[in-house]
Amino acid sequence: MNKKILISLSAFALLAGALTGCGKGDKGTADAVAKASKMSLQELEEASRKEVEAKPDGQVKIVGLTSVLKSVAKTVAAKYEWLRYTEGKEAGDNLNVNNGYKDYQLLTALDTAEDSYFADYALVQDVRSFSTMMEDGLTHNFVPSDGKSALGLGDEALTPLYGVHFNKLFWTNTNFEHITGKKLYNIWQVAGWDEYEVKNSDGTKTKVPVDHADHLSKVSFQKPDTEQINMSFLVEVYGGADKEAELKAAYEEYYGKAWAASETYPTIGQEWVTEFIANIKRWHSSDGTAMKETQLKDDWNEGFVYYGAFAKMKDAVGKAYVVDLNNDGTAGADETYTVECDGKSYTYANNTDEHARCGYKDEAKTQPVIGVNAMDTVKWDWNIKGFNGFMYCMDSQIINNAEYPYTACLFARTMLEQKTYTDAIYNSKNPDAQGNAANQYGYYYPGTADETFRYAKGDWTKEQHIAKEVNEKYDFLKNVRIGTVNTILAMVSSNKAK
Repeated sequence: MNKKILISLSAFALLAGALTGCGKGDKGTADAVAKASKMSLQELEEASRKEVEAKPDGQVKIVGLTSVLKSVAKTVAAKYEWLRYTEGKEAGDNLNVNNGYKDYQLLTALDTAEDSYFADYALVQDVRSFSTMMEDGLTHNFVPSDGKSALGLGDEALTPLYGVHFNKLFWTNTNFEHITGKKLYNIWQVAGWDEYEVKNSDGTKTKVPVDHADHLSKVSFQKPDTEQINMSFLVEVYGGADKEAELKAAYEEYYGKAWAASETYPTIGQEWVTEFIANIKRWHSSDGTAMKETQLKDDWNEGFVYYGAFAKMKDAVGKAYVVDLNNDGTAGADETYTVECDGKSYTYANNTDEHARCGYKDEAKTQPVIGVNAMDTVKWDWNIKGFNGFMYCMDSQIINNAEYPYTACLFARTMLEQKTYTDAIYNSKNPDAQGNAANQYGYYYPGTADETFRYAKGDWTKEQHIAKEVNEKYDFLKNVRIGTVNTILAMVSSNKAK
């Protein structure tokens, strides 16, 4: 029986595609998941209780990519007396959570599940990469029987089963408009070139300006050869899977003429992706570092546009730096600065500890950190014509050869309850307008929330994010050709940005 073969391209260790084998996975796991999908919640709870009681010394193994799993495990264990979890792995715990994987590391590890036990439940991301694992039976998709009626899930949320919504956005710091003299208002601003050199017949070079004065030449992006979600974003735009009409409308507004196909660019998505990649000036290695440190400590006076995970706002909340606020060559402790950005006034001071309102201390936990709070300088809510970023999900999968398949299904089902989500995700460091603990930036409940659901102050609702951003499309991404991925990789390779 052939396994799905994960492909590495050149030195990038890329999981870009798969050769589909004929494996069908463990019949016992597949049957259990199929039965669980027809059970009422009460029946699923009883099935979980019985299988745990049958193996009292075992552990239900939960794996994934986010610390959210630990919070979810606590809430699930609090609800069901036969499940026990403490983050310190105390004696007697029977939920074991490992959230330390990178996306491609987890996909590689899951490959072992064809022949042997690896874990019971996985929270995975990037459907382009793991879709064939579902087809080959390395993972199994559970669909709660009451997913629509009780949880408010749409059809698109059932295959694969949504776990948590996340997104990546184009953003700047709040000094961006002062440095560049421009707003970020159209997605075509970050495509193309601001100027380029042509060689004249006499050997000299002439700088030729781009068509539009508002072009932005400094873009920071994480390489899509290892950051698989970034590749999925690019291939969706390239293939016209979502927001193609919005991209054309943005082009016409920006250039003052309707977009037209050409021999070079037969589709508008191909044009935007090609010119966007060529325009990238930096390949940053960490979205979290870019948001919590680089944009303030290193790039405050540089005017960069970044693309990165909005969930990393949590990394910026407690980070503060003494920086050259007014670009005078000094970073004095008494330096203050007021800047206008997108119609709002922002005032900063190097000697403030105001951000300590969030409870953050230095590593010794003895003194408030002094400096400008990085979170206060992130400008993410630009009204960008075309799209603002990419909305995607981490999805629930039951792993082949699971020892506790019914409990894994119950974990996935309970994770989708609004109370479980809010208990796990709400955070007082991201309060709503009334000061209550609220949904963290960059995390969004995949079900239909009721009127009690609270968003962090200033955030958009999940529905607004979905409307403004390119959305992950399973039916499109599972069929992406390796040739398309290779074409984009070649563009990335030709860009010598550091």
